[in-house]
Amino acid sequence: MGSSVVATLVVMIMASVGVIGLRRFAATSDAGRHQLGLIAAIFFVLFCTTLLDEHHNYVTKWDVSIVDLLRQTTMLSLIALGAAVVIIAGGIDLSAGSVIAFSASICATFMVLLAPEAVNQSLPVGTWVIIASIVGTLIIGVLIGSLHAWLITEVGLPPFVATLGTLVGLRSLSRAIVENVTQSMLGGARTQINIADKSFRELSGAMSGTVWNLTILVAIFAVILWLLLSKTVTGRHLYALGGNEQAARLSGIQTNRMKWLAYCISSFLSSVAGVLYVSQLSVADPQTLARGYELNAIAASVVGGCSLQGGLGTIQGTLLGALFLRVVIDGVAKIIKTGADVYEGLIVGVLVVFAVTFTKTSEAMSSTRRKLFSGPLGWVTIVNLTLLAGVMMALLGAKLLRGRVQMDAAWLALIAAASTLFLLLILRCETSPQRKRSWGITWAIATVAAAIGLDMNYSQFQRGSAVAIARNVGGSVTQNDDGGIVVDLAGSRCTDTDLKRLLQRVKYFSNLTEIRLNNTEITDSGLDAIGKAIQDAKSLKRVDTTGSKVSEIGVVKLQRTLSGLKVLP
Repeated sequence: MGSSVVATLVVMIMASVGVIGLRRFAATSDAGRHQLGLIAAIFFVLFCTTLLDEHHNYVTKWDVSIVDLLRQTTMLSLIALGAAVVIIAGGIDLSAGSVIAFSASICATFMVLLAPEAVNQSLPVGTWVIIASIVGTLIIGVLIGSLHAWLITEVGLPPFVATLGTLVGLRSLSRAIVENVTQSMLGGARTQINIADKSFRELSGAMSGTVWNLTILVAIFAVILWLLLSKTVTGRHLYALGGNEQAARLSGIQTNRMKWLAYCISSFLSSVAGVLYVSQLSVADPQTLARGYELNAIAASVVGGCSLQGGLGTIQGTLLGALFLRVVIDGVAKIIKTGADVYEGLIVGVLVVFAVTFTKTSEAMSSTRRKLFSGPLGWVTIVNLTLLAGVMMALLGAKLLRGRVQMDAAWLALIAAASTLFLLLILRCETSPQRKRSWGITWAIATVAAAIGLDMNYSQFQRGSAVAIARNVGGSVTQNDDGGIVVDLAGSRCTDTDLKRLLQRVKYFSNLTEIRLNNTEITDSGLDAIGKAIQDAKSLKRVDTTGSKVSEIGVVKLQRTLSGLKVLP
């Protein structure tokens, strides 16, 4: 256990320092060095995932893992490329997820209109129907981009407001279209449309399981956009628009036309993604499809080096940003396994904040003499970040380190909060960089040492706490002649609540053999707590409930939960 704890904590400290270092390295270098930093970060996350994943899927099932990772990355890259073009041009597109859902619904709706019987009976719809549906969907995607450009250039809406409107409206519109078309063509209103045509589904490789279709398609779009941005006058105009719109207009650039091009590219690629998603999933569900994907697309482009102020970014960096984002999310899923999707939004949000924060160059920071934690607001921010670190460790760290450390979520949160607080105080101090560096090294060593020390003594602390709780209610924790631990609460004033508190600590006795609950106020709820708290305690052989308020049903249930356990009624 000790060596596992040491390795895990060292890797976590290295990951924190390594990612920040890579971002700072990237921010003070050109685009090429930025991409090298991202590549190094990707391999570092893969290494940490392989180390922390108890099944080591990246080694034992490398082929399946690579295919799944590549499929998720290509789909994210498709919409991230569109987001990157808009961001480079100085705008923002919040509608990507809704455009995907709308395009998927429109594509499926076209198939229902052109071949209703085939869709209703899950039969092939025909090649010409597939082609017509895809072409019609992509045209509508371009029209959505044109609408965005018109709202921004002619109406004068900020890009945030214009695309926020379609973010909210398109999903509702697609649901209304699906319900009305299915009511008219299929004889009953439906909230989703199922497409079973094998030829259509193979567009995304859903039938054969291949990812080369998606990979080649994304590669083609990436090359086209790379040529557009780096080798043409139009590309230079897009960068100029994002860098300074007024200067670009005064130099003769058709800024409105450039905005139209950027938003049309983004909506077009989102429409392509919508077609591929309905091909892959065989169902167009406007309610759930691609929810929150716009944040993932923006995150991938920002992590890849695009500046939200416009004028900066590359296609290569965006692809690497998408890969890095998916590697992190996939790594968390492999380590946590169950319920990892709950934390996806949290991870993406944190990555976006860090990416935007560390794109500030050190020269700019020093020239303006900015201090990150100065004044009253700085102290409030330190409190915020300390609490955030504790909460994230309690929620995410406890799952990542499950089975590798003995400490529970509360202790892990306390260590993370204290460690973060000391680090932020070091950053706030007005001293020389050399001294801050030495303090930072001392902080890292002290954090690892404290975590290891606390983890090694955690079991002893919990056992002592169990003895204290038992004594407080009039019981005891003793050792019998065979060396087994006996929790004797017979005749005590122990209640179900007291027993549950005690059980959380008693499980740290490796040789627990007997629990005596006779003549107490314990009920079936207390017995259920025994089954949940010490399922792995194979040494437990006997539970005495004579004279308590436990029912026969509760006794039978506990015996079924813990096989081999003798429960006295």
